[in-house]
Amino acid sequence: MLIAENLTYTVKKHTILKGINFVIHPGEVVALLGANGAGKSSLLKLLSAEQVPSEGQISLFGTHLKSYTAISLAKMRATMAQHHQVSTDFTVAEVVMMGRYPHYNNQPQPNDIATVQETMLLCGIDHLAERSILSLSGGESQRVHLARVLAQLWGQPRAILLLDEPISAMDIKFQHHTLAIARTLAEKGWIIVAVLHDINLAAQYADRLLLMKNGRKLMDGTPSEVLNSRNIYTIFGIDAEIVVNPKTLHTYIVPKALSSVALPGTL
Repeated sequence: MLIAENLTYTVKKHTILKGINFVIHPGEVVALLGANGAGKSSLLKLLSAEQVPSEGQISLFGTHLKSYTAISLAKMRATMAQHHQVSTDFTVAEVVMMGRYPHYNNQPQPNDIATVQETMLLCGIDHLAERSILSLSGGESQRVHLARVLAQLWGQPRAILLLDEPISAMDIKFQHHTLAIARTLAEKGWIIVAVLHDINLAAQYADRLLLMKNGRKLMDGTPSEVLNSRNIYTIFGIDAEIVVNPKTLHTYIVPKALSSVALPGTL
């Protein structure tokens, strides 16, 4: 179980997050939604222990996050960051193997090699194993880093996977494929927390949507509970119609197109 209690995060006297509380159970996929600058990525950094809250505390599986050693936490928590800085000419397989670092001492063992092969196959990048990471498209690179974080947690009975805009560069097939992987891992008992910008995809695959604005949690509930025209306007400042698929009962939003935008100057 992941518990956040009264989380506040301040940087140079600027409050990024304020008074955030929630509980996420194993088996849940929770999507963090909000406009740019709402605090979604900052919240993910607190949950990953990359940053420390200014106030409040986080517990993971009954233990305060700060009480875990780095190695023990790395074996149960993995984060796919929004941006990936890889400037060295590693192969795809080498990058995915980096996810196994917490699990071996000097050399990868046969089970580590097998895990890398399995996660590359799962993410549809096995045919890229010997390619340079620097030669890939943005979507291919995201799938490599997805395989890396999956390899980090592979085989663990308790795990939390944190995903920060994991599908932003992927084509529609792999957007759905990636979120289906997350959904399947949750069904195996993992905790999944993902920052997403596609509200409709979040509504299809997440159990809960946590809507944020100005560093605060404004709504938290199932897609059908929180997705309405008023909430969409409050969070994103756009008018949208709400549609329910009669077959799947999934809730979708249909934003109303803007007729024009006022341009500055004399263009």
